[in-house]
Amino acid sequence: MNEKAFEVFVSLTLLLAGLLTLAFRKRRNPFIGFRVGYTYHSKRVWERVNTFAGVFSIVYSLLLLVLALYGVSMNAFILVMMAFVGAELFVGLWMARREYELEELSEEAPEKPPAIETEKQSISIKPYILIQLGFLAFYLLLVALLWDRLPESVATHFTASGEPDSYSSRFWGVIGVPVLAWLLPLVLTIPAREPGFFARANFYPRSLRAWCLFTTVLSGGIVLVVTLALLHNAGLVSGNAITYGAYLFLGVLIFAVYRLLTVGKDERV
Repeated sequence: MNEKAFEVFVSLTLLLAGLLTLAFRKRRNPFIGFRVGYTYHSKRVWERVNTFAGVFSIVYSLLLLVLALYGVSMNAFILVMMAFVGAELFVGLWMARREYELEELSEEAPEKPPAIETEKQSISIKPYILIQLGFLAFYLLLVALLWDRLPESVATHFTASGEPDSYSSRFWGVIGVPVLAWLLPLVLTIPAREPGFFARANFYPRSLRAWCLFTTVLSGGIVLVVTLALLHNAGLVSGNAITYGAYLFLGVLIFAVYRLLTVGKDERV
């Protein structure tokens, strides 16, 4: 699949997601829509937030489709897409919380949201965020030290045997993609500071500390793999090192998932 076809595919996928979100804006469900704890608290909150998310997704997916057909570069396309997705998440979460709080204060609300128990579950996410930032700082320091040793085209994907089978530009391969991948666990960690984000959602962690441990392990594993790929592109390690690193990461991640699913609320992680 070439870059243009990939960009068109992503644009149409986002368009479909927006249309489905808009279609299900009046029906709370665990599969389609802007699903966070606050939107599950009442039909009013769900409808208002998902109306915004559906319309906004349709608008920016059409814009992305125009950019794709125009032939914009992959780097520019991804950056624009991430900006729109980030804006949708930020505004959607702000709307969900605001609507929840307004309905909680209203005496005439048709469906009052239930109280959220936060005292026992509230934790500080600062240590986990700092650790994840430390992972990124370590990786970017290595990038700066090895930049002159990297070729203009770097390997970004490897087979199970450690052989590279996909390449990208130096900037996108060693900075763009790794940083975007690193952002995923960070974004998943931040909601733990507010248990209301998870309350009554389709998935609620048994322990928010276990959740933060899981996302931090995920962050560390991502940085481990991209660091090994960086060292390979700099000619310092073989492709087999990436395979071994991926297996190690997978094993630790499975343990973190096990703890996430089995640890009790008051049990030490």
